[in-house]
Amino acid sequence: MNEFKIIAKKEIAPKIYEIIFESKDKIEMIPGQFITFILPKIWGRAYSILKLEDNKITLIIKKRELEEWWRWWSKYICEREIWERLNWVWPAGHFTLKENNKNKLFIWTGTGFVPLYNMITAALDKKLDCKLFFTFWVRTRQDLFYLEELKKLKKQNSNFDFAIYISREKDILDFELEHIDTRIYSGYTTNYLTPYNIKDFEEVYICGAPAMIESTHTKLEKIWFDDNNIFFEKY
Repeated sequence: MNEFKIIAKKEIAPKIYEIIFESKDKIEMIPGQFITFILPKIWGRAYSILKLEDNKITLIIKKRELEEWWRWWSKYICEREIWERLNWVWPAGHFTLKENNKNKLFIWTGTGFVPLYNMITAALDKKLDCKLFFTFWVRTRQDLFYLEELKKLKKQNSNFDFAIYISREKDILDFELEHIDTRIYSGYTTNYLTPYNIKDFEEVYICGAPAMIESTHTKLEKIWFDDNNIFFEKY
């Protein structure tokens, strides 16, 4: 068991926190892995790593309230103060980036963003010779986060692009023209999964709620995508 110190924290969207932790020791991981916190009275809870820089990791965590039965323990982590300490164990997990040159499609909802973003930045850092496309869904524009980071990646890397799906907005076109240079659509990420859109992709990585993953997997199967090249992790 090791110890983390919180060195920075900010709310980047409603109830979505970016938290940076520092360890005494250098941390090693495979892109896509998670760390496990050992929390008082809650025991082990795993969170995927967004960024790793030597002995510092960045996480993005959605804060749940006590009355919410699903992942309410996140409240404990999100409410810790700067310089407070938490116990954790080393990175683990098998939902990881395949370091090959196959074109890759990444699909997420919610904080399922985290391991996929980590995989994408790792693929770009390693200069993998493949196309990387990131598509994701949120309910409203308020729920969006890390757009500037994604825009920067797109500007710096010709093999990376992304698309956003928003399900509860009416003026999506105006939002697209005014605020961000990328594709924004009404609906859900499964709308993207057509034979034409995915014809160039050889691997798909999916992370999010179980229902989303199941519906995405089913749609991929219906359009005859190779099941051996579909990788997923349920949040």
